[in-house]
Amino acid sequence: MRARLAAAAYDTIAVGGLNALRLRAVSQLAGVSQGALLHHFPDKNAVTLAAIEHALTLAREDSSTLLAAEARELEVLGPEAVLRGLLAELRGFFYSDRFWVAMGITMEGSKDPALNPAIRQCVAALRTPTYQAWGERLASAGWQQDEAARVVRSGAAMMSGMAIRRFWTEDDALTAQIEEDWIASHLPRG
Repeated sequence: MRARLAAAAYDTIAVGGLNALRLRAVSQLAGVSQGALLHHFPDKNAVTLAAIEHALTLAREDSSTLLAAEARELEVLGPEAVLRGLLAELRGFFYSDRFWVAMGITMEGSKDPALNPAIRQCVAALRTPTYQAWGERLASAGWQQDEAARVVRSGAAMMSGMAIRRFWTEDDALTAQIEEDWIASHLPRG
C-alpha cells in the first residue's frame, strides 16, 4: 500500500508539478481513502518524501540494471567504453521525469527547514550508491580511486547542466563535441 501511494504521489507530481500534490489527489489516484493515505503517511511532507524516494528508487533500479547488463561488455571494451556507459547512465537519469520530479521536490523542499534535511538524506542514500558503483567500475578499468570519484562527479555535473540547458534549447553538435572532449580528457593516463 505504501508503494502504491508513493507511486501515486510521484505520478501526481510528474503530471502537475509539486503544486498539484494534494492528499486527496494522491489517494484518488491510488484508489484508496484519504484516511488510508494518512494511516501510512501522517502529513504532506511524508507524502512528498515518499514521492522523491519513489523517483530515486526507480532511477537506482535503472542504473543497477544498466551497470549489471554492461559489466562484461564495458570491461572488455576498455576505459573509453566505461566513460561512454557512465555518460549514458547519467543522461538516462538527468533527462528523465524521475530527475525532474526529484528536482522539483528538492527546490520546493529547500524552503522548508523541516523537510530539507530529510530530502538531502534521501537523495544521498539513493544516488550515492550509483555513483560509488561507477567509481568502482572506473577503478577496475584503470583509474585511481580518488580520480574515479572526480570523473563521476564531473560527469554528473556536466550532464545535469546539459539537462537544465534543454529548457532553453535542444542538444546540438556542440553538446556532442563537449561530451567527446570530456571523454578524451578523462581517459586514464599511462
